[in-house]
Amino acid sequence: MRFRMLGPLEVVGPEGSVLITAERQRIMLALLLMEANRVVPTERLVDAVWGDAPPSTARGQIQICVSMVRANLAKVGLTDVIHTRPPGYVAEIADDDLDLRVFDRLALAGRAAAEAGRYAEADAVFAEALSLWRGDIHIDNGALRTALQAPAARLNEQRLAVVEQWVDVQLALGQHQQLVEQLIDLVMQNPLREHLRAQLMTALYRSGRQAEALEAYRAGRQVLVDELGIEPGEELRRLEEAILSGELDTTLPPPPAPAPPPAPAPAAEGSGVPRLLPGAIADFTGRDAMVARLREVLETDAGDSYGLRILSVTGKGGVGKTTLAVHLGHLLADRYPDGQLFAKLRGPSAQPVPPTQILERFLRSLGVPGTAIPDSVEERAELFRNHIADRRVLIVLDDAIDEAQVRWLLPGSCSCPVLVTSRSRLTGLEGTHAVQLNVFTTDQALQLLSRILGAERVEADLPHALELIELCGGLALALRVVAARLAARQHWTLGHMVARLHDEQRRLNELTHGGVGVRASLALAYQGLPAEAQCLFRRLSMLEATDFSSWVAAPLLDLDVATAEDTLELLVDAQLVDVELIDGLRARYRLHDLVRVYSQECLAEKESTVQRAAVLSRVLSTWLHLLEEAHRRVYGGEHAIHGDAPRRPLDRWVVDREVADPVAWFDAERGSLITVVRQAAAAGLDELCWDLALTSVAMFENRNYFDDWRTTHEIALAITQRNGNRRGRAAMLYSLGSLHMFQYRLDEAAGRLTVARDLFREVGDPHGEALARRNLAFVDQVRGHHDAAMEGYEEALALLVQADDPTAEAHVLNNMAKIRLERGLVREAKQTLEAALAAVERSGGLRIRAQILCRLGEAHLETGDVAEAEHAFSEAMESIRAAGDQVGEAYALRGLATARHRQGAHDDAIEMLERAMVIADRADERMAVGRIRLALGEVTADQRYYGRAREHLAAALEVFERMDAVGWRDRALRVLDGIAAVG
Repeated sequence: MRFRMLGPLEVVGPEGSVLITAERQRIMLALLLMEANRVVPTERLVDAVWGDAPPSTARGQIQICVSMVRANLAKVGLTDVIHTRPPGYVAEIADDDLDLRVFDRLALAGRAAAEAGRYAEADAVFAEALSLWRGDIHIDNGALRTALQAPAARLNEQRLAVVEQWVDVQLALGQHQQLVEQLIDLVMQNPLREHLRAQLMTALYRSGRQAEALEAYRAGRQVLVDELGIEPGEELRRLEEAILSGELDTTLPPPPAPAPPPAPAPAAEGSGVPRLLPGAIADFTGRDAMVARLREVLETDAGDSYGLRILSVTGKGGVGKTTLAVHLGHLLADRYPDGQLFAKLRGPSAQPVPPTQILERFLRSLGVPGTAIPDSVEERAELFRNHIADRRVLIVLDDAIDEAQVRWLLPGSCSCPVLVTSRSRLTGLEGTHAVQLNVFTTDQALQLLSRILGAERVEADLPHALELIELCGGLALALRVVAARLAARQHWTLGHMVARLHDEQRRLNELTHGGVGVRASLALAYQGLPAEAQCLFRRLSMLEATDFSSWVAAPLLDLDVATAEDTLELLVDAQLVDVELIDGLRARYRLHDLVRVYSQECLAEKESTVQRAAVLSRVLSTWLHLLEEAHRRVYGGEHAIHGDAPRRPLDRWVVDREVADPVAWFDAERGSLITVVRQAAAAGLDELCWDLALTSVAMFENRNYFDDWRTTHEIALAITQRNGNRRGRAAMLYSLGSLHMFQYRLDEAAGRLTVARDLFREVGDPHGEALARRNLAFVDQVRGHHDAAMEGYEEALALLVQADDPTAEAHVLNNMAKIRLERGLVREAKQTLEAALAAVERSGGLRIRAQILCRLGEAHLETGDVAEAEHAFSEAMESIRAAGDQVGEAYALRGLATARHRQGAHDDAIEMLERAMVIADRADERMAVGRIRLALGEVTADQRYYGRAREHLAAALEVFERMDAVGWRDRALRVLDGIAAVG
């Protein structure tokens, strides 16, 4: 044979083979060979090469291609093959020189032998014919241009037909056992070919595998229902009945391959009454309220309105949209006596089914003969609308991809309502009544499990039933698969199924049964996405937080935020990502648990470890950038310690949107931040890890999230120790020591701060050393060692001035002023506080400014300047509320109450102190509680309510003694002594 098309294109001449590498030449030669000995117009060659956008020189370039192909063929002795014949060209080739023609001849001969009962001869001839196929047809580097797809499809169809005829012959020769493995592969590759499935069932049955034969039927039925919305044909149904009844003859050969059926007689227009709805499931449950709501919409008469009635049901894959629509269709069948139309709008590979194909099915089911169906989609849509204009027909369109696909299938009459299911929100269909179908509630899921498994079995093991529902995420498809597996295996307990589902890597495997599974449902949605959206879907599973904000799509894709957020919305539209509006303001996105598992599978399959590491680093770097911005907006230009990890900045408008209220942002993202620190540690990114943890500290302190402070820092401390990051370790020890200090666990604080100070000195970080010295001095101050504290503050202050950290300077000066106040050096204390306020002016920190003003108010109280004190505390309150500082508000209220008490407004003072107590108690700020109790004791003692005063003072003493706060303890004791002295 000279020319071989059945596989990769090959040309072999008398003088050897010729390799035609130019793409245009291969396409043109392939088309001429497929139409051998027939003229191919030049326009068709142009279309094959360039499609819809040919250049103006296309005809001339075709002539050049022809000349080049002729020259290549001549090199191997093949002359006089391609001839010019108006209006194009023809390849004149002898039948024996083209494998297409040889295949046709052998297939015809094999069929004739089979029909005559010469099965051994037919077997040999069919085998020879199929041996000519060397693989799929390849023209353009494995791809097929549009103009070649139709003839290539015809050839592949002929090949499958010959395969089926050959299998019939081999079954007739009793080779059923040898055929089973081959037939299993063929059915998997061609799941919609019913005759192949019938052959597999026959081979299995004759091999003594009756159960597997019936399972092959059930799997085939499910595929046909899911993909085409139809039941199996007569051949498969009769075969199943014969197997079940034991009447299938295992000795007789199958009948010879039938001749093509005659064309059906034309039906009278409009005579068909279509009943295309798939069968409804018997155990439908859990959707009573939704069914009632949808029935009300569909049963409402249109009245005088001419508007279409379109109802769309959206929801994620596997939530039960199709089941609901089919159930509803059967419930309403009596109201639509002219029929029910049903079509799946998404094919098995997630591609849209062309509207022309669906309209052809609808028209044929309505009685329109095939010869009367026009070619164009516009004419088919018009004919469809015309045929149902005066009828009452329910139209169910399942799994629509978009509005454009649906519009061609809409009726022109309000008497024919349309029920559409889709994973996307079809907002572009005007006048649509849209409903969202969500996952089952726990009660609905229990109802479904009880219907399938029996109420007794579920109630007997209710804890595991509830765990099953949680592991399935309430997804109807997942619950049905689990229930079906448990129903098929009565010896399995619910606990056994729970244990199998706990392994995330196997969970989607466990959620597959009888050819139906969650993975396949999710794959349809995933495969229908653009490449960029698929990439984002995969990478979202890298986020371990339970929910996330939209900006995170930008570092995941390495794109600007606007583009990345548009891509994220595609996932929302495809029901692969859920979204919830929090407090009517913030959108939070999340992956359903089973969707996350599938996303992780896709990630592992498509993205390398190196790619994933780069993506995670970008995400964490963006988190660090946002966290620093939030910190800056609350605390001004505070010079915190930072590492050398990269920052990935976001556009200013995005930052303004996200952290407009930085405290609220931090509260919303708090859980995510802890997860981010944990992920950084797991990835070995120690520099990012400790910087993220430390940058969060001021917020942790402000909001009294001490557990989060400890958790993040212990994680970061472990990774810095493991990776030998001494500066990072010093930073974490300093911060953990500060946490112990705030909790008045003074021995632990001193120990960690001392190690941190020494480490900072060793690595040459005077700023870090200064901060550690400052906090060690504070520990001395709380213990009442004022001389040591002042010495430590002086050393820290000198280093902080060098480091240009005005916020830390202000903290040190504020604490020094407190010691001076306690020593009675009020004038010096006020001067120190003025210096502290000047430092704050350079940094802009609201919280420390409020603390200094509170201290200044205390100084004014010492000198009897009550009005000045009240002004200072009120000014502090403004800064405190702007910073969202709960503990600061308690201290400011305590100061204001003291001022009011000095002014004689005792009731006001007590009311303020009680409000302060509630705030401090809620924040679990024990030192604040102690000091407020002390103030209440002082006020009530002044009013001679000695019993109440003793209660408050006893409570304050308990706090101060537990915290080793010597100075405050002594003050409380002095007040108690005064009460004792007066009786």
